[in-house]
Amino acid sequence: MSNVQELQGVLDEEARGAGVPGAVVGVTHRGAESVFATGVSSVDTGLPVDPGTLFMIGSTSKTFAAAAVLALVEDGALNLDEPVAVHLPGLPLTDPVARETVTLRHLLTHSAGFLGDVDFTTGWGDNALALAIERFGELPQNFAPGEVFSYCNAGFQLAGRVVEVVSGEPFEDVVRARLLEPLGMTESYYLPWEVLTRRHAVGHVVRDGEPAVEHTVGLTRADSASGGLWSTAGDQLKWARFFLTGEAEGKPPISAATRDLLRAPQRKAALRFEEVGLSWLHTTHGAARLVRHGGNVSNLQLSEFVTLPEEDFAVTVLTNSAGGAALGAKVVDWCLENLLGLPPLATPAPSPQPDLAEYLGRYQTGDLAFLVTDRDGALWAQLVAEIEDFPSPPPFEAVFLGGDAIAPAADTRKPTARFLRDERGRVTSVEFGGRTAKRHATVTE
Repeated sequence: MSNVQELQGVLDEEARGAGVPGAVVGVTHRGAESVFATGVSSVDTGLPVDPGTLFMIGSTSKTFAAAAVLALVEDGALNLDEPVAVHLPGLPLTDPVARETVTLRHLLTHSAGFLGDVDFTTGWGDNALALAIERFGELPQNFAPGEVFSYCNAGFQLAGRVVEVVSGEPFEDVVRARLLEPLGMTESYYLPWEVLTRRHAVGHVVRDGEPAVEHTVGLTRADSASGGLWSTAGDQLKWARFFLTGEAEGKPPISAATRDLLRAPQRKAALRFEEVGLSWLHTTHGAARLVRHGGNVSNLQLSEFVTLPEEDFAVTVLTNSAGGAALGAKVVDWCLENLLGLPPLATPAPSPQPDLAEYLGRYQTGDLAFLVTDRDGALWAQLVAEIEDFPSPPPFEAVFLGGDAIAPAADTRKPTARFLRDERGRVTSVEFGGRTAKRHATVTE
């Protein structure tokens, strides 16, 4: 197996290849920690990334929101299976059944059923989250509560608001007092004015083939619970060590049983995930079962956070551009294969192509669509983001891997989407990127 110090060269090379201006990687393995940095925090300033540079961790923030909820469950102030409306009697959900039955367990397992990808701009005051929840009556109820897993940022916003109401404190203050401080995570922040006076990365987009600073944060305060934490690789490794071993600088913020409950599978998830705990996501690398998260802040800052508990191993990758998705995947796979000795993922042969007419169409969830078309007898797919300044990735030729799962023809190691059927055997929806999208048209443009 490789020496962890070889990761510096891998990071440098892969960051250049992915067009990532700056990145930092943290690894912990059986108590030994290493942090590696590459590139710059901003192409405008040229300031180098160092191990203490703050990055936005995006949706890994959900694991902190879930832990805050469970801390209040331990206090006896909350019950995972009690309707949220008990604490928010004026909850404005459009579906009356969902309004009375959605629970915290639904929210923390992405199964509340209402539209999950939302962007409510409600300012940066302490009331930002409350104002966002007041607009939840605008969210369509796509599925009945508990029916399916469909990645739901809005659900974690709602969970964060419950934390505020029950504790009587802003969500960010609860996380800081109940989680960050006991764990010695002194370099993790939610609010821009806390970040601006410290060394931090800024997000980049590609303009004229070159990375350029995008002068925006990429989210608002209402997104704190779903994706708003800034952190360093060192602090992320403290979070990893706590979940791997219970290590904490002060009194552990939650019990060992609650840590296990947060990670334990609760239900089947949607591709690209396999199962979900209370926020934590499960995937596999061959026979190894990974407990993980990661984040994407408006394609500006992307991250990975992957653990393999039985090996006492974790890796975090923090980046400041959309190329971080490819970089993070490369770094994670390198670590699993070269530090842990896991075999590389197999490349399965495609299965015989079925009748494509069964699958063609537009599958829609909010501003995200999955287009499936027939090009001269070959299946082509594309994720379309109908969001301003959020470019859609190019379409790709897809092949079937058995059943109703598909993968890019250029790389069949991991399925990227799976079609779902109703009781009559008709294709009615598709899982992609953790979302479950219903079929809205049988013929695409």
